[in-house]
Amino acid sequence: MPIIEIKDLNVHFGENHALKNVTMSLDKNQITAIIGPSGCGKSTYIRCINRMNDLIPGCKVEGEIVVDGSNIYAKDVDPVDIRKKIGMVFQKPNPFPKSIFENVAYAPKIHGLVQKDGKSKKATKNELEETVEWSLRRAALWEEVKDRLGKSAYTLSGGQQQRLCIARALAIKPEIILFDEPCSALDPIATAKIEDLLIDLKKDYTVVIVTHNMQQAARVSDKTAYFYIGELIEYGITEQIFEKPTKELTEKYITGRMG
Repeated sequence: MPIIEIKDLNVHFGENHALKNVTMSLDKNQITAIIGPSGCGKSTYIRCINRMNDLIPGCKVEGEIVVDGSNIYAKDVDPVDIRKKIGMVFQKPNPFPKSIFENVAYAPKIHGLVQKDGKSKKATKNELEETVEWSLRRAALWEEVKDRLGKSAYTLSGGQQQRLCIARALAIKPEIILFDEPCSALDPIATAKIEDLLIDLKKDYTVVIVTHNMQQAARVSDKTAYFYIGELIEYGITEQIFEKPTKELTEKYITGRMG
């Protein structure tokens, strides 16, 4: 069942036509991998889904992105509300210069806690503590940090920092989580932990991941989209994309004949 429907998406940065007529649907509670060579528009694409490109001067977005039946680019939509609903984890871990606890508690403190009716309310101290513990447990980090929540987030390893950033994204109860190369700065052990976490998260969230690592896409994703020079070349079930691609460009990229 689609939770995101993208229709004729075009993105321009000044004279650069970064994305060209992208149309695709993303299913609820699935992991969608976005692959393709550097500069093909992968990050631009996922940054459209939570309107992060709005922050870039000279960026123009055309087309529609419909989430839960509503066009997030409609004139009356507040991008901040969209980013509460659609969390994002970036390429390099970027914890705040605060304690482990404050990193996770920051957004619920500022925006309030999301209730069942979708509205937010100011969090009490106990509710913040419960939210922090829940988020850290969900990010598979609680057992490693529960005795040092007051310590700086910078005392954590790179892999732990990335899981902290995932916990921070989870704390505001999004429906969709975007990951932009979340393992590119991590060692194989930390990468394996993040991949296990992604598979676990799809039970409750819709996940979109940009990755240069095709083995990672094959391991974790349900569907895969291949982009090349701003165009969506092929999109389908991951097994089919990797074993029997229908487009020559996809096959060349998958087999390593084109970087």
